[in-house]
Amino acid sequence: MKKIAKLAYLFGVLPLVSYAQCGLECDPTSSAILIGGIEYPVNCYLNSQKVSQNPDIATESMLEPCDFAITFVDMKKDTLAATYTNRGVIHIALGNYDGAFSDFNIGMNLLPEAAQIMVNRGNAFYHTGNYQMAIEDYNQSIELGYADFADVYLNLGKSYERMGNITLAQQNYQQAIDLSPNQAEARSLLDGLLSQSDF
Repeated sequence: MKKIAKLAYLFGVLPLVSYAQCGLECDPTSSAILIGGIEYPVNCYLNSQKVSQNPDIATESMLEPCDFAITFVDMKKDTLAATYTNRGVIHIALGNYDGAFSDFNIGMNLLPEAAQIMVNRGNAFYHTGNYQMAIEDYNQSIELGYADFADVYLNLGKSYERMGNITLAQQNYQQAIDLSPNQAEARSLLDGLLSQSDF
């Protein structure tokens, strides 16, 4: 618990944002870690925030402040992990999944207790169709402290539904709604599954 509290103090977490209310055809949500104090890491974060809200605006030039920060800026371990993670979010939006996995793995090696990184890597697994690994990362993020984060359960529900496990999909959509009653996408997906079970 002390580690989670410490991380909460060190990092501001950008809430997970759904790209649109488009069900399983929609990409899962992305998250990024807010950092402060140094221009290039901050610009890297701001770019990751923009693409997590709208991946269609991603450009290669958005990686430049991340690359510069990682190469030239002397950062503390947690800030370096955050910058790798933010760059990974941009790589996902660009469709560069190898780059995303590389960045998230480095971030996890630097800061293995950061649940945010597990969520982001889970998103990358979802994008590549590896739903079982996505489920493992989302569940690990819950164990690391994201048990009250509704969008992680939304992503879990989508992953389980993609794998054909309707019962666990329904349970996770319901958990997302219980945590965030205004979670419209989870409500829509759950209603769709419930209506299919009526036939």
